[in-house]
Order: sequence, then structure tokens, then C-alpha cells
Amino acid sequence: LGRGRSSTTAVIVLLIQRWLRTGRGSTTEQKPSRGDSRPRTSYLSTAVPKTSWQIINSCLRVIRHGLDVKRIVDEAIDATATHFNLRDVIEDFRHQAEEAKDQKEMNSMIERGVYHLRRYYHLLVFQAYLNDRGPDEENPYSFESFVKHRPVFKTLEKELKEGGLKGLTPIDRMDLAEGMALPDEVSQVVANRSGVILSAQTVGDLQELGKDSNDLRQILKSDFFSGLQKQSLPERVDGAANYRKVPLIVGVRPERPAQNELYLYGTGMPSASGLRNALQKMDAGPSGSRKVTWTSLREEPVLYVKNRPHVLRLLDKPLTNVETTGVTAAVVERMESQLKRDVLREIQAGHGRVLLHDEVETKPGSYEIIPIWETVEDRDVMTPREMYDGAIEEKYQVDYARVAITDEQAPLPATLQNIVGRMVEGLKEGRDFVFNCQMGRGRTTTGMIAASLIATITIEETNLESEVEIDEEEDGDLEQGVAGEAAQYLNGEYKTILQLVTVLSQGKQAKRLTDRAINQMEGVQNLRKAVYDFKIKVDAAEPGSAKHKSLQHQGVNYLYRYGALIVLASFLLETKEQGIPLERADFPLWMQQHREIRSVLSRKTLD
Repeated sequence: LGRGRSSTTAVIVLLIQRWLRTGRGSTTEQKPSRGDSRPRTSYLSTAVPKTSWQIINSCLRVIRHGLDVKRIVDEAIDATATHFNLRDVIEDFRHQAEEAKDQKEMNSMIERGVYHLRRYYHLLVFQAYLNDRGPDEENPYSFESFVKHRPVFKTLEKELKEGGLKGLTPIDRMDLAEGMALPDEVSQVVANRSGVILSAQTVGDLQELGKDSNDLRQILKSDFFSGLQKQSLPERVDGAANYRKVPLIVGVRPERPAQNELYLYGTGMPSASGLRNALQKMDAGPSGSRKVTWTSLREEPVLYVKNRPHVLRLLDKPLTNVETTGVTAAVVERMESQLKRDVLREIQAGHGRVLLHDEVETKPGSYEIIPIWETVEDRDVMTPREMYDGAIEEKYQVDYARVAITDEQAPLPATLQNIVGRMVEGLKEGRDFVFNCQMGRGRTTTGMIAASLIATITIEETNLESEVEIDEEEDGDLEQGVAGEAAQYLNGEYKTILQLVTVLSQGKQAKRLTDRAINQMEGVQNLRKAVYDFKIKVDAAEPGSAKHKSLQHQGVNYLYRYGALIVLASFLLETKEQGIPLERADFPLWMQQHREIRSVLSRKTLD
């Protein structure tokens, strides 16, 4: 008909023509196009242009100069819209879905709307690819390669497909002048946020549909909350929750460390002062004798405001991280830099004040998220990178980097490879190692286990066979007093794990060593026990219920995390046996070459 596919092809041609004319990464035209006198916006645009959707805005956050990528694509769509406008078509199918007479018709309209929304999403990703490389590049890479090396795009596309009618509902900035009743100034501020990262993502039409119009608005919530600190830990550091210290090498007893022993630390997200307190405690202060390699495992964007870390959250889900599985650390840090610019603009507009949210104990055992106005100067706002750079300028002995891991999930192979790289560098320089996430619990413990495995297997003086000899009295703590099936699960004997041990060349030794590392790092969380706790909850939940599905999903993720660590240990043992230097080992490639391992890890059972 010369409409849908033809118009989309025409859009692609226009995007390529523009790219050839302006070159790589040009987010502003050098000259206006013929007949177009509209002003061009820079990459610091602060309002989402034209119609947008939640999944589209999520995409804009993880691509460079996202708002201008959208502007460029929208201009191309409008220029070819004589018979077919892609954004209008998405809206048309949404309206038809809302007015459908039965569920079958509604599902059909939703499916067609999502199809066109996906097409729009692909155009944005394609333009991001064009911005990322120049027409005259000597070693060009394909669009397929660009997407493949950014797993976050796959995550977002999955969300797009599962979005349903809500995913087709457009988002706008709230127009207060149109008479919508808002209870207080907090609603007004949150509803009218217009930053690139900190934005107003309110669905204007949701109230007509009988849904909560708050569910896409964004807030900055404090990382800290009452009860964050685990009381059983022997040491305390003010401003660094769940601080603990263990020997780096598996099997070394904390009470009998070697003279030149390296140490491994875990902590929650520190405050600015907490970072310095922790480094002093580690003897890595300005006059300290040790150096540390500090790795943050947080995937979610964080910003420091007046010494305290704050994280981006949705207003109706203030306790849930906004996940972008597969996003790289560089992208997260770029988001944080943009988030800082958004907050500084908000401070300027608010005459030195910014709206933050905090979690407080309103009465014993009862907690509430409350909005708080903070009077802030520009110098009070920092990204994590800036905070660590400031400590380094003050001569604190710390090397900092970000390795992004999604909360409650296992690290991807590429993420574990990044940790291997950090360990190789730190071991060469004789450094101690620190890992943190928000609470210093799941991701931190996983990072500590991985680090211990890497160091234990790498250090040549270590006799692995003797180190992993199991002392029944020492390593049976979890299973003491527990009989039968429960003891087997607490020992990690799930079908998935047992099958892994079978297919891995170093499976038995890898599991044994991983279990020792898990036991050594259990100050805040024992990974095997965490899996078993989820299994108990899953078995108690009603099959098929939302609660059952959620618990099953979480439990399987924890079991996958356990399995992934065993796989990493086997890879390291195999690499060492083959005489391959650790800096040349490629874990993602090795995983890609072992389909049987990926197949076992993909099991969705807690049996």
C-alpha cells in the first residue's frame, strides 16, 4: 500500500542521508535543512519532544544524547508522514484497544500497537548506532554488532513486548493549569520534573482509565534506612553499613592470617564521610600503609546530595530498583552525570532547594517514605565518581571503578570478566579489595565470593587440592542439626548444581572451593542458605499465584548466581591447568563455546 513499510524505509533513508551529511555523533545540524527554520536543540535538551512512551524514555536514558536521538527520528518520521505517521499509528491502535468490544479484539489491537512501538524503538536504536560511528571509519562495525554488545537493548525490548496496554499509553509532563487536583507542592514538583534522567514521566490519560497517575513519576530516594545494619557483624564503621573484613584467600582463618595477608572487604553504599572512615579503618588513609581496589557493583544511577547517596526510583515503587540489566558501567556513569545536571537545574529553579525522599521510622516497626525539602548548594551534589576522585585528591589510597550488576540477579559473564580484570590489576600491586552495593548484602557478597575464588586459584603458592579438603567439623555448620532433604539443599545439592558439576571439567573441585568461599563470606548472607530460604517460601506459596511466581523467579536467580560462581571457579581452574595467564583468559568467550553449561544454567527449577 506504500504506507507502513515504505514510510519506515523512507525514515531510515533520511536518517542515513543526514548521517552521511553531518558525520558521527552530530546531535545538532550544522545548517538547518531546506525549508526548515525551526531552532535546533543541543544534547542538553530538558523536555521530551513530541509523544513518548515509558519504554522509549527508558531507551533514551541509556543511549548517548538520547533526547536528540529522538528529535532526529521524530523529524524524519514527520518528514515522511504524508500517508503514515508512526507515532500517530501507535496512538490509533491504543485508542482502538481501549474501545474494543471484547478481549480478543483488544488483544489484537494491543499486539498491533506494540508491533509499531517496537518499530519506533528500533529506529531510535538505529539512530543511536549512527551517532556512535562515523561514515568514514576505517574499521566499521555493524548495527547487529552494536546491539549485540549492549545487552540492555534486549532487556528493554523484552519489556516492550510485555508492556500491554499500559506500555502503549503515552507519557507527558503534567500540565497543572488544566485543572488536575494535586494535594500539595510535592505532587506539583514531581509531576513537572523535566530532566533527561530525572523526569516527569506521568501518564496523563491513566486517570481516565481508572489507574494511578503517579505510577511513572520519578523521585530521588535516600539509600539509607533504619535497620540497614546487620547487628551480628563484629565491626562498625559510621557511614558504611555492613562493613566486614575477611582474608582474601579461601581457607585462611581470620584469627591466624599470614604476615603479608591480603584482605577482602564488603560494605553498603557509603556516605562521603563513610568512605573516608572505611578507608581509614582499612589503613588506606592519606598516611596509611595499604592500598585498596574498590569496586561498586551498583547498576542503578546514584547521586550524592549533602554527603548522602540517593537513587532514582519510581514514586509508586520507592523500594524497587529501576532495572536495566546488561547496561555498562560507562552508561550508568553517564546517566549519573546527566542526573547531576538535572538536579542542579532543579536547585536553581527552586532557589536553592531540592525535593528528596527519605525512608523513616514513624513508629516502632513502621516505616514511611516522606518528601523532604533540602537547601543545597551546587558543591553539595556529586556523582559517585566525583566523590571517589575527591578522596583520591586527599591522598586516600583507593582505586575506584564501577561494575554494574542488577540487584537480586547473577552477574553476566562480561561482568565477571570485568571483576577478573580488576583482580588481576590489584593482585599485581598487592592491594586489598572492597566491594559494595546498596546494602552490602547480595551483590556485595557475590563480588566477594568471585574475588576470593579468583585470588585463591590464581596465587600459585596455593595448593588447591589441600585448600579445598573439606573438614567435616568446620564446613558442616549450616547442616548441623538438619537431616535428610533439607541438609542436601543447604549443601547446595540441587539438580541444576549437580548437573553442572557433571558437565564441568573441574566441577567437583569448583563446587567444593565455591562452597568454602561462600562460607567464608557469609557475614551478611550465605548464598546457599538464601537459595534454600527462597525454596521454602516457594513451596509454601499457592502455585500459580503472583506471589509464587515472584518468589520462584527470585529463587531461580539466586540459584543461577550460585551456579555461575561454580562455573567461574571451574573456568579459572581449567585456565590455570592449561597455563593460560589470567589476564588473557576470556570468560564470556569460554561460556559462548560451552552450550551445555548455558543449557544447565537456564533451568527454571529449585528442585
